[in-house]
Amino acid sequence: MKYLLLIACFITALTACDDDTKVCDLDTRTQVRARFRYPNPNNSNIEEDTAFAKLTLFALNKDSIYKKVPGLSGMQFQLDRQADSSRYYFQTDSARIADTITFRYQRQPHFISAGCGVVMYFNIDTVLSTTHVIKSIAITSKQVTEENENTIILHF
Repeated sequence: MKYLLLIACFITALTACDDDTKVCDLDTRTQVRARFRYPNPNNSNIEEDTAFAKLTLFALNKDSIYKKVPGLSGMQFQLDRQADSSRYYFQTDSARIADTITFRYQRQPHFISAGCGVVMYFNIDTVLSTTHVIKSIAITSKQVTEENENTIILHF
């Protein structure tokens, strides 16, 4: 009888566990997603997606993200989770002058679940850049979440 009660308590404890403690199977990366647009050579009023020969992107004073990667028509990268701004070195080709892109944003911790934990959402206030190669930057979505949305368009 003593063992039967112990087994019943053990089974009750196992079935009482919630599914939130399972391993997280969601994509919880919050990344800026960028597309590249270039004026059509035949009609400058029309823009087309473009790709670059050797794209380089790295967070200033941090790790490199893309290093001379050929054929990219867009990119995705993370903002700094511990600061309210991030700066990036951006170069389309090793023969071209590099630009600096600066993001200013507000951070918002967002609870997903016990298994997934907390992710950082970002609300972009401003995007600034030098204009060596980049002509302008358009913000298409100020919210950076785990959804796969384009955040900015870089115009060349």
